[in-house]
Amino acid sequence: MRHLDGYVLKHLLLAFAFFTVILTGVIWLGQSVPLIDTVIASGQSMVIFLRFSLYVLPFVLMIVLPLAAFAGALYAINKLYGDSELVVMMAAGQSPMRLARPVLLYGAMTATLTLIATVWLVPMGEVRLSAGRAAIQSELAGALIREGQFLHPDSGLTIFLREVSDTGRIAGLFLHDNRDPDNPTTYSASSARFLREGDQARLIMRDGVALAYSEERRLLARVQFDEFTYDLSELLAAAPEIRIRPESYALGDLLDPTPEMLSSQRYELADYLAVGHEKIVLGLNALLMPLIALAVMLTGNYQRRGFAKRMGAAIVLGVLLAAAGVACKSVVISNAGNWPLFYLAPLLAVMFSGFLLFRASQPVARPRRIAA
Repeated sequence: MRHLDGYVLKHLLLAFAFFTVILTGVIWLGQSVPLIDTVIASGQSMVIFLRFSLYVLPFVLMIVLPLAAFAGALYAINKLYGDSELVVMMAAGQSPMRLARPVLLYGAMTATLTLIATVWLVPMGEVRLSAGRAAIQSELAGALIREGQFLHPDSGLTIFLREVSDTGRIAGLFLHDNRDPDNPTTYSASSARFLREGDQARLIMRDGVALAYSEERRLLARVQFDEFTYDLSELLAAAPEIRIRPESYALGDLLDPTPEMLSSQRYELADYLAVGHEKIVLGLNALLMPLIALAVMLTGNYQRRGFAKRMGAAIVLGVLLAAAGVACKSVVISNAGNWPLFYLAPLLAVMFSGFLLFRASQPVARPRRIAA
C-alpha cells in the first residue's frame, strides 16, 4: 500500500512542480514590471531591481501555490485515469476513498507550503519592499548623479548628465522642468555641481542657457547665464513614511489586532480580519482543491473517449471555491462580523467531495439475468 501511495504521490508532485514554475514565472513577471518605474526613476542598478523582485516573490507564491496544487492534481489524476492505472488500482480492491489518501497527503504538503508563504514569507517581503522603496526615494544625490541617463526624479522633471567626474563635477547638463505645463522651462549648462546641506538641495549650473516658453503669450524667452542656482529641496524625502499594509503583519496580529494597529487612520479591524482569514483560507484551498479534482474525476464509469466534461466540471468548482474567498474578503471588509463566511465555501467543498467519493465507493448493483 505504501508503494501505491508513493507512486500516486510522485505523479502529483511532479505535476505540481511543473505548474508552480510556469505560473510563478508568468505572474512574477507581471508583478515585477511596476517595480521597473521605481528603480529606473531613482537611477538604481539592476541588482536593486532583482532584490525587489525577490521581495515580491512570496506574494506571487501565495497566489500560485493553491492554483498549482489544483492544476497538478487534475493533470496527474487525468493522466493516471486515462492510462487505466487508476482502473487497475480500483480493480485490485482500492476504493475511491482509499485512493484519496495520497491525494490528501499531497494536499497537506501544498497547504503547508502555502501557509509558509502567506504567514511568514509575505510579511517579511512586504516589510523589506516598503523599506527599500523608502530608502531609494530618500537618496536624492545618488538618484541624480547618473551619467548618460535620462532621469525622472519627479513627474514632469527630466535630467540628463553627459559626464560626472570622481569629484562630483558635472560636465554637460540638460534639465527640463515641465511640472507647470503652462510655463515649461529648459536649462542647459556646460558644467554643474550638486550641493546638499540638511534639508536644502541645490543644483549650481555654470555657463548655460535657460529657455522658457509662455503658453499664454506664445513667446519663447532665452536667457544666457554665467551661474544659476536651481532649487531641488522640495524633492528631498529624508525620512519617507513607510506604509505598512495589513499583509505585513503576522497572522496572530491580524486575527487579534493590537491597539497601535487599530489606531491607524488607513486600516480598521475589518481590514486586518479580512487579510488574516484570507491567508488561512488560501491554505485550506490548497488542501481541498486536489480532493475536489479526485472526487469529480472518479464520478461515473471509465470512458475511453476521455474525461473532458469531468475536467471542465472540476475546473468550474475550483474557480468557484477560489472566487468565494475573494467575495468573502469584500464582505468582511464591509463588516468585520462576517468573517465566519470565509469558511462556508471550504466546508461545502469538504461535504461535496466526501459525498462524491462515498458514492463512487459504493458497489454498482447489476441486474440479474432470469433463466428461461
